[in-house]
Amino acid sequence: MPAPTPTLAAESEATAASTSESEPGRRPDPVLLVPALVTLLIAVWDLATPSYYGDEAATLDADARSIPALLRLLTHVDVVHGAYYLFMWPIVHAFGIGEVVLRLPSALAMAAAAVGVAALGRRLHSPRAGLLAGLVFAVLPQVSRYGQEGRSYALVLACAVLASYLLVRAAGDARRRFWAGYGGAVAGLGLLNVFGLLLLAGHAVFLLARHRPSLRRWLIAAGLGCLPALPVAVLAWRERDQLGWLGSPGASAPGDLAAWLAGSTGSLVLVSLLIGLGLRSRAGAATAWLALPWLVAPPVLLLSAASVALPVYVPRYVAYCLPALALPVGVGLAGITLAPRVIALVLVAALGLPTQFAQRRPDGHGDDARAAATVLARHEQPGDGVLYHCLNCHYPDMPREFAFAYPSAFGPLDDLALAGSPSATGTLRGTSTDRATLDRRIAGVSRVWLIETGGKQLPGPLAGRGLHLAALYPADNVTVALYAR
Repeated sequence: MPAPTPTLAAESEATAASTSESEPGRRPDPVLLVPALVTLLIAVWDLATPSYYGDEAATLDADARSIPALLRLLTHVDVVHGAYYLFMWPIVHAFGIGEVVLRLPSALAMAAAAVGVAALGRRLHSPRAGLLAGLVFAVLPQVSRYGQEGRSYALVLACAVLASYLLVRAAGDARRRFWAGYGGAVAGLGLLNVFGLLLLAGHAVFLLARHRPSLRRWLIAAGLGCLPALPVAVLAWRERDQLGWLGSPGASAPGDLAAWLAGSTGSLVLVSLLIGLGLRSRAGAATAWLALPWLVAPPVLLLSAASVALPVYVPRYVAYCLPALALPVGVGLAGITLAPRVIALVLVAALGLPTQFAQRRPDGHGDDARAAATVLARHEQPGDGVLYHCLNCHYPDMPREFAFAYPSAFGPLDDLALAGSPSATGTLRGTSTDRATLDRRIAGVSRVWLIETGGKQLPGPLAGRGLHLAALYPADNVTVALYAR
């Protein structure tokens, strides 16, 4: 009997793997368990070290409200994050607002996604490719970056992996439960972030190339899965001014995105070579038809929309494409001998280390609000006022969000420019008062703190209001200036 072709061998391994997945009472499978543990360990490494920044502060602001007040907020702004806010609301109210509490669900979501990546690699190619794809996923810097953030991106990514896995299962097995599960995963994807539904374009390419008879079932499952996101999409369109700070992407955006997904330019070169090795093999065709459209279609569609219709592109909006990078790299690694395989995997991890270290600095997520809070806690006095300002920002009052991240330091200060509180106005940062009222409030205090972000220039003068710069405190990339009479 002739030896099986690589494609048939891969299919037989995948069949064996699928059988093992369904057997009850089995011990934990290292193909799935090891990538999950490695991903979780890297994600929780220095989990609490980076300061909260504006977006995480927005999560805390939203979840500090009652459910009716939160729902009111979503009718004005941030409806695209509404499902995530509702998911996090009981966690924040039960366990508090510490960095570990807010970020741990994202770390766990990334670990769950690693299980899905490994399962996809095993089913589409082989157990070895699944294990290696899961490990590549674990060491990608942006995986742990968004596994350390109190926002929806890790959960969106986990839903994208789940939907892709269930699609592969459903396409090869007509049982309704897989299509029902796929529809549910698509619903979760769209509710957590409507941009996640761009993944469906990649899924359509996969089915057209590999499983055309399943197209009708897919259209039904995907269509039903999209229905819950329709109200979110309608409200998001009404709230599109929220993205007014975005500009059209430049010509370098595709290359910058590719390097961002890989972790660095050096990593991009290496993973491109490994993907090329995987594509040379007939056994890698199934993985390629799933992963490459997943990797390419959502960014292309989002960049096209941002260039032609409305600026909506930010790299993190397509972070759910990271698994699609890891899968073909895992196939490429599986096709080489042990020593080069180990060296290549170590190199992928090592080339991402500078980014990993930078992301874990106190200012690794953005503005170091904690450093400013530390200065205030040491030097503020009863009766002090505060002004928030962001240089060259679409929202000049953006640093006001710091007060929700570190309320014990910012809370005692009188926000002189605040007219209506965020909760009362159904907004994220509240509303600002008019110039005359602001001048009158400043005249009524003897000390004013200026919290300024968005640049390194010296703070503007308040001498015209009878105040002089009394102290300027180093707080990483946040300016903390004290004015006194």
